[in-house]
Amino acid sequence: MSSRLLLEYFGTIVTLLFSKLQQNPTDSFKSRVTRLYHLVSARAGEPGKMGADYFIGHAESIQQNVFTPFYLTVILPTTAQFARPVDRKLGVISYTKTLCESKSFAERYQKGWGFTCNNLLDLLKNPPRVAAGFGDEVVNEADVDDIGFGIGFTPLNTCKRGARDDFPEISEVDKWVGQYMKEANARHGGLIAKFVEERLTPEAKVALAPYLA
Repeated sequence: MSSRLLLEYFGTIVTLLFSKLQQNPTDSFKSRVTRLYHLVSARAGEPGKMGADYFIGHAESIQQNVFTPFYLTVILPTTAQFARPVDRKLGVISYTKTLCESKSFAERYQKGWGFTCNNLLDLLKNPPRVAAGFGDEVVNEADVDDIGFGIGFTPLNTCKRGARDDFPEISEVDKWVGQYMKEANARHGGLIAKFVEERLTPEAKVALAPYLA
């Protein structure tokens, strides 16, 4: 789906997602919803007016105050369970953009700002590295002339679609976080550093310090 069509029908999409989330959804569905959220959130500041605030606006138009439980019970815990580096990388970018660009998290969800920062730091303990071209998927070629080919189960890895990296230009995500946060802090007149001082525990402040230094 193109970005234009996504924007045109996004309200309907969010309505359908929240409707299904109320019906005992599977972990797989929660993962897909979380990836969609992060993809929208990570586009903050880009053409099309996307970002966390864009998603929040549509969610709150469905039901007031629905975003808080959605974020706390779906987005944060599901992201923490992401195994694929390409998904974790998307989460890092999304969380960073939320901390630096979201007006809602800056003003309304002040505790959520701190929760987001803590979850970002958890992802950065082992910064995701995504191989160029296939995300974190490794394609193992199978030679049909090999004596073992076809014996037992032969995974069709060569037919599998590679995981998509929506931000291939960001190769070292931890370095990107530091650069983005410093630039955003300067752009917003030191507001990010102010939030760090007011909203984080001493341990979290120490962990985040290298990214703002």
